[in-house]
Amino acid sequence: MRRSYFSENWFQATEQFMQRASQFGDLRWCVADGHDFDIPYVLIGNGPNKVVINSGIHGIEGYFGSAAQNMFLDKIAGTLSPDLLRRYTFVLVHVINGWGMQNRMREVVDKKRGGLVDLNRNFGVDFSRPNALPQNPKYALAHDLLLSPPDAVKKKQAIKDFRQKHLHDGAWDAISYGQYTHPYGLFYGGAAPMTENKMTMHIYDDVMRDGESLTSIGLHTGLGRFDRKRGRVSRQLLVSHPAKHKNTEYFSDLLVATTVVPDERAKNGPVLLGDLVDCLEARYATPEIPVYTADFEIGTGEFPIMSPIYKRMDMGDARYDLLNCGQINSETWNNLTESWYPSDMRWRNGALDGAWILFTELIHSLKQKQK
Repeated sequence: MRRSYFSENWFQATEQFMQRASQFGDLRWCVADGHDFDIPYVLIGNGPNKVVINSGIHGIEGYFGSAAQNMFLDKIAGTLSPDLLRRYTFVLVHVINGWGMQNRMREVVDKKRGGLVDLNRNFGVDFSRPNALPQNPKYALAHDLLLSPPDAVKKKQAIKDFRQKHLHDGAWDAISYGQYTHPYGLFYGGAAPMTENKMTMHIYDDVMRDGESLTSIGLHTGLGRFDRKRGRVSRQLLVSHPAKHKNTEYFSDLLVATTVVPDERAKNGPVLLGDLVDCLEARYATPEIPVYTADFEIGTGEFPIMSPIYKRMDMGDARYDLLNCGQINSETWNNLTESWYPSDMRWRNGALDGAWILFTELIHSLKQKQK
């Protein structure tokens, strides 16, 4: 049964979502002119407190996100009580980055300006002033190494040495923060708002038109290549605030069975540049409207050391191939895929088990809040 929730491509995934979503709620579409991948979303219930679960902001991760949402619709949506649905509206936003899902890429290609854009580094950034874009100078220390020619032994060791050297000066972590100077660099945030980002904010604006609160959780995967012997299916709820922040405390109280991971680096402000969760807080939170945001991460690798090394190496190898060969070679493609959507069915079933725990605990806790 679990196997049937996963799809082979965006079109199949979207068809499955549409068929299930139309049975339980108000199925809507966000459509953009000249864009090939529209975004369907469904509103279940009509309560003023909005609970949004989005998927596929990183395209290839949409395979898990879509499967998890199909499971929610199949197993949970029909069990939600009328009383709960008068207080809450549950919203599923299906595969934000359809191009990335269809092409098994984490990012989306910017056809107008060039580059591979990480949509989760493209939100809430003022692109009208190119000279004032967020700065991440430490990323440049690693750029040439990451985009060097693929070498399964030497390059892996070089990245491992870079990690060891820069683990405590911020340069290693800075690789993933987001950068706006290297269009084919890792975690590139783009040069303008991408169509997918505009569509996403249009959906949230629609949802929050009468919203009195917002709880938003993004579904993500990926820590590095999945090793069938040592790989593990971990699950974490990542929040972009320190442990003592009200956002972190809210999720820690709400999801007791789920590991909530705070970010102590965020004491002086957001760490990830152009991140959706921070954009949502800035856009909707007021003293009267609380906003709680997080990302649910299903791990794919040998966390915590080698997985991030493989992840960065595979992303860099793919960019080297694109820039120098015009396409990603098959070995790099397979490695890159295994970082976010492992072919192993044990992982896929384990990932859905993790989503099931999240969903059922979320619903149970919201019911308790009613009492």
